[in-house]
Amino acid sequence: MFDRRLLSNFDWILFLLVMTISLIGVMAIYSASQGYTEPTRYWLRQLNWIALGTAAGFLVLLVDFRTIGNYAYLIHGGVVFSLLLLMFYGSGSGTVSVNRWFQVGPIAIQPSEFAKFSMVLALAFHFRDARRVGNIGWRGIIWPLVILLVPFFLIVRQPDLGTAVLLVMIFIPITLMAGVRMRLVVYSGAAGLLAIFALIGAFQFGYYQIDDTISPLLARRGADKALLEEVEALKGQRFYLRSSFNARLASFAVDEIGSSKAAAKHRLLIEQKSFHPFISKVLRPYQQRRLITFINPDQDPLGAGYHVIQSKVAIGSGRFWGKGYGESTQGSLNFLPARHTDFLFSIFSEEWGFVGATVLILLYLLLILRGGTTILQTHDRFSAFLILGILSIFTSQVLVNIGMAVGLLPVVGVPLPFFSYGGSSLITMMMGVGLILNIRMRRFLWS
Repeated sequence: MFDRRLLSNFDWILFLLVMTISLIGVMAIYSASQGYTEPTRYWLRQLNWIALGTAAGFLVLLVDFRTIGNYAYLIHGGVVFSLLLLMFYGSGSGTVSVNRWFQVGPIAIQPSEFAKFSMVLALAFHFRDARRVGNIGWRGIIWPLVILLVPFFLIVRQPDLGTAVLLVMIFIPITLMAGVRMRLVVYSGAAGLLAIFALIGAFQFGYYQIDDTISPLLARRGADKALLEEVEALKGQRFYLRSSFNARLASFAVDEIGSSKAAAKHRLLIEQKSFHPFISKVLRPYQQRRLITFINPDQDPLGAGYHVIQSKVAIGSGRFWGKGYGESTQGSLNFLPARHTDFLFSIFSEEWGFVGATVLILLYLLLILRGGTTILQTHDRFSAFLILGILSIFTSQVLVNIGMAVGLLPVVGVPLPFFSYGGSSLITMMMGVGLILNIRMRRFLWS
C-alpha cells in the first residue's frame, strides 16, 4: 500500500522545474512547426507525450526504488533483447537506412532511449556494495563493461552513434564514483586519446576512392561524356591525401578531370560527396560527412554542413532580446530542417535571444542541482549511483544538443531533455525524474 505520509516529502520544486521546461518546449514546438508546408500538430502530440510521461513517472513513484533495483538486470536484459529485435523488425528513416524504431500503428518506440536508463539501473545495482574508493581494478570492471558494451554495439549497428556515445558519457561518472583505480582511469583515458588520434589519422592519411554512385549522379547533373569517362577511369585508384578532412583531389587527378568552369563544379561535387576514407567500414557515409563538416561546415554548405550553418545563423540573429515569439525567419522560411527536434534550441534562441537561451540553460542547471542535492541526503549507495546516473543522462544530453546547435560538436541527433519533440525520449526522462522523486520521498525509510 502507498503510504500517504510519503507525500509530505514530495519535491514540488523539482517537479515544477521539469513541467516548466516541458511547457516552454511545447510553446517552442508550436512556433517552430508553423513554417512546415504540411499541417502539423507536433505541439499537441507533445502535450499528449507529456501527459503520458507524467503518468509513467508517477507509476515509477508508487513502487519502492529498492524493489525496482531487484529487477535491474531483468529490465536491462529486456531492453537489450528489444535492441536485438530491432535488427529484424525495426523501422527507420526514408532517407537513411537505419533500424531505430518499432512502429506500432502511428506510434514509433525507440528502445535506445530506454537503454540509457536500464544501463544506469543495472550499474547502480552492481556497484551498490562497492565500499572502498579506488579499489576497483580490471576484474571488477569486466561486468560493468559488459552492461555497457552489449547495448553500445547494438545501438552503433542501427546506426545511432550519438546515443551510443551518450552511453559512454553516462558510464564514466558512475564508475568514477564507484572507485575505479586511478591507474585504470589513466590507461582508459590514454586508450580514448589514441582512438581519437587514430580517427584523425584515418581522415588525414587514409586513402580515398571514387564511389560507385558518382557516375549516375554526374550524369543527372549534366556532365559530358568525356568527364564521365575520366571518372570511370579513376575508379579503383587510391588517393592518399594529407589535407585534413577536406578530401581534396591529388593534383594529377585535377588535371585529368579538367579546369573548365563546368568541370570545376563537377569536381567540387566529387570532392564533397564521393570520396570516402577506408574507415567507411566503421562509419556510414553520412556519419563521415558529419565529422568532416564539423571541422569545416563551409566545405559543403548546401549538404552536410547546411544544418550547422543555418543553426548558427538562427542563434546569432536572435541577438540579445530575440525577434519575438513566432517571428523566427529561419523557421518560418524553412531554412532550418528538423527544427522541432534536434534544432529546437536554435529556433528558441532566435525568437528569445540571449536572454531566453540563458533562462532555459539556468532552468536546466537548477534542475540538475536540485536533483544533485538528493545524493547528499541518501543513506545507501544504490540510490546515490541511481541519481548520479540519471543526472548524467540529463547533463550529457543538454551539453551535446546545445553544443551541436552552436557548432561545437558534430550533429548526432540527440534531443534536448523535456524540450525537444519526441515520445520515447520524454517518457524515459519523466521516468528518470520519477526515480529521483521516489528516492527523495523514501530516503528516511532506509535501514
